[in-house]
Amino acid sequence: MSKVTIQNFYQYRHNEVIWSMSGAFANDQGNCSVHKNDIPHSCKKNPEILDLTPDALSENKSEDCCTGGALDAWAPRQPFDGHPPLNLILKAPGLGYTCGPLLNVDPAVSRDFWGRRQRQVFRTWKATCTYSSFLANDSPVCCVSLSSFYNPGIKSCPKCSRGCITFYTANMQVNLNSTNPSFLYFSPLYDNRQPSVKSDFGDGLDTVKCTDHMCPIRVHWHVKTNYLTHWRVKLTITKYNYMKNFSNWNVLGQHPDAAALYWGIPYFNEELITTTEDGVGSVSTEILLEKNSDSFTFKNGWGFPRRVYFNGEKCEMPLPDTFPALPNGNSKPKPSHFLFLLIFFVSQTLVFTRFPNGVPWVRYHGSYKDLQINLVWPGKDSSLGVDCVGTVSASLVTYASIQALQPDLIINAGTAGGFKAKGACIGDVYLACDVAYHDRRIPIPVFDLYGVGLRQACASPNLQKELNLKVGKLSTGNSLDMSPQDEASIIANDATIKDMEGAAVAYVADLLKVPIIFVKAVTDIVDGEKPTAEEFLKNLAAVTAALEEKVTQVIDFINGKCLSDL
Repeated sequence: MSKVTIQNFYQYRHNEVIWSMSGAFANDQGNCSVHKNDIPHSCKKNPEILDLTPDALSENKSEDCCTGGALDAWAPRQPFDGHPPLNLILKAPGLGYTCGPLLNVDPAVSRDFWGRRQRQVFRTWKATCTYSSFLANDSPVCCVSLSSFYNPGIKSCPKCSRGCITFYTANMQVNLNSTNPSFLYFSPLYDNRQPSVKSDFGDGLDTVKCTDHMCPIRVHWHVKTNYLTHWRVKLTITKYNYMKNFSNWNVLGQHPDAAALYWGIPYFNEELITTTEDGVGSVSTEILLEKNSDSFTFKNGWGFPRRVYFNGEKCEMPLPDTFPALPNGNSKPKPSHFLFLLIFFVSQTLVFTRFPNGVPWVRYHGSYKDLQINLVWPGKDSSLGVDCVGTVSASLVTYASIQALQPDLIINAGTAGGFKAKGACIGDVYLACDVAYHDRRIPIPVFDLYGVGLRQACASPNLQKELNLKVGKLSTGNSLDMSPQDEASIIANDATIKDMEGAAVAYVADLLKVPIIFVKAVTDIVDGEKPTAEEFLKNLAAVTAALEEKVTQVIDFINGKCLSDL
């Protein structure tokens, strides 16, 4: 009798864990103390994985598991002669494994009599087997296409050359050959004149929909948006196989900065559904990535992965010199400055008188559909280098912009704190109906009303209904946190959201008789349990992305309409 042991020498690189496992178990859970709610199956970097026994519960089993580690022999028993096997072939996980020569090592030792007695085997040999996706598949099983916001071109998938069939032919031939599912023989309707056989890649017949690349799986990587501190990627996985469903799929992307593993969420996108005559099965997700100031650039295709794997299989990549390139050689596209305060000045005609010298204000401008749009950002403080926030900067830049641009409408877009007592949640986008101060306390008759400075935004019921925006009152103060006096004033203002600029912008707009709309996205819950500054910084990037999308919809709605139509 011979004993065969298979060892996997792969180790986790960062903070990866095993969340769950079927058909086997890790013998050591390791230190999972950093996980407070969902506890992983194992947090150990080099866990030993053991096969379940035959009496394991059915919900814990997987295909071909649960033999207590025993492997079936594929060769008749031979009398032991002290010589190693001539060839070692590893087929259990799948094709693509090549094993080196068997080498003599120290005989293994086992124990019996309850571990009190050692028994040494006659001989022990050891070999190392390596995996190659090239050997495992005679042609690629997936390909990668690329696109970006800064280049209108799309780099299509490299060709897999697996052949393809029409939907009608696939159905007809499966029925005809149902008694022999290992092979399919196609009629003259078959494209590319290449027979399709049972794929080694998973289960099911490799009957692929006809495309320009003819790959069963396509992974599309789209660089979608560039922010000040983050950038966003949209990842789409599309299946062109008529006969195969992929559940529990995963995609590994190797980027110049790091590697990341993505997988489906149960009951949401964990399954790539069957391709039909009318369409293909696909899932997509958006990924928000933090910038590394030392290495971030879009030059030379840096934003694209260098390798992509689907379910462990290497995908065909376009050549790096064909990646979508930056226009005019620029390596740093302008980011979307949706940080604290953005003011859009919308008009029918283009008018601009230069800002005063020395101010940090930043202006972007251009035409969009029938509108002339000027986007003004207060910029950064020249001494400290932080964003110019608060009422003073907001009122100054609003006044100067109205004088210089003569706009027909102002859109004040920015972030805000929200009050859960009024129904606000992280990521909610509000239209502010009324705006007031909460930190200008003047306890003198009439002056107290001046201190509150209540003003109304431009009425926009059709806009609110069309975009399904929440509506609430906005309260403004020059502090990120909230003192007890501020809280009392905010309650008196009946505010749902709180910011640091809105009332100042509203004052100037009202003074110069320019209508204004406030679009505010909630980054933190002011009356919640978490510290305001901590929650604000944690949610800033994701919330400003939602704000960007909503402001774009607002501008689309405004185009071609009068103020009375809003």
